[in-house]
Amino acid sequence: MKEWLLVSMGILMLSGCAQVKYVKAGATEADLEADRVDCHNQVLMSPTGMALSRGTMGKPGVGQGIANQSASQQARREVEQCLESKGWVLETEAK
Repeated sequence: MKEWLLVSMGILMLSGCAQVKYVKAGATEADLEADRVDCHNQVLMSPTGMALSRGTMGKPGVGQGIANQSASQQARREVEQCLESKGWVLETEAK
């Protein structure tokens, strides 16, 4: 258990040392934001996005919470894939 805790803390510390951002030759932050909005809208129109937009009545149970989290992760991956298809590349930059 202690080993897991040490590994987790190490990962958290390292993640604070680098910043990840999308870059594209000749593109501006406004270009990235426009493409991000376009990709987000495309995902919202997909089956994954439809799952995200559905609300639940009352408080969701654990199973519903896990399903929502999984759908959210899938939607985020789809947005990332869309951005990559538009020529954006993730770049890690040291702080």
